[in-house]
Amino acid sequence: MLTIEGLISVAYKLAEFIIIVLIGWILGPFVKKKIITLSRRSSNQGVFTFFGSCASVLIRLISIVIALSSLGVDISIIVGSFSAIGLGISLALKDNMANVACGIQILFTKPFEVGDYIQVEDKEGTVTNIEIMFVTLTTLSNQIVILPNSQVINKFVTNYSKNKIRRIHITVPVSLQADIKDILPAFESVLIENDQVLKNQDINVVVENIKEKYIEIGIFCWVELEQYWNTLYELNKTIQNKKLEMKIPVPEIKVSH
Repeated sequence: MLTIEGLISVAYKLAEFIIIVLIGWILGPFVKKKIITLSRRSSNQGVFTFFGSCASVLIRLISIVIALSSLGVDISIIVGSFSAIGLGISLALKDNMANVACGIQILFTKPFEVGDYIQVEDKEGTVTNIEIMFVTLTTLSNQIVILPNSQVINKFVTNYSKNKIRRIHITVPVSLQADIKDILPAFESVLIENDQVLKNQDINVVVENIKEKYIEIGIFCWVELEQYWNTLYELNKTIQNKKLEMKIPVPEIKVSH
């Protein structure tokens, strides 16, 4: 039968256990946040966010070990138990372990970094975080896309930020009866008159394809990476105005449902 002193001792140990675990649960995210804050001064923020996530998990695990040892549990038994549990978890969660391994691969091979604009199949956006399990993208519509690391590694990744300039390609369908010899220089003048189009790079306006019922005019030019979207939208508007101004005949293209 427990005495009052025994009950007080048990209560003290339980309180100590809870306090240690709480400290670990608070300190882990705090350290992660501080590490991510340091990443703002680094050119490779992905490394900091990844190891911040690892540090948070590790601190929580250590707090559990220390808390259990405060209850009088043999640390060697705790470590052995965690090893057995870890093995079981790794087998049960092999996909998650693959995400961790792929996260490390991303950090070392650097196919992209935080701040890069990438496309993974039909998902695209700016890389905002490289975590222990996943990569976070922010789309142009300010939506958050979470991609597991293993899926990113196993898919085709297009990194639009590796080079400082990007090519614009616009396809304009016109009627077979359209006068090409007037249309090509007219569209070329649209590119030349746009201030954002790089004049030291190739500017091309060509007959890209001849279909059964219409012709496709291909318009190609280069712009600075940061100006890509604004210039694309501006060129689309200007080209449409030029079509109306020149009364260029357009084909009737049926859209199948």
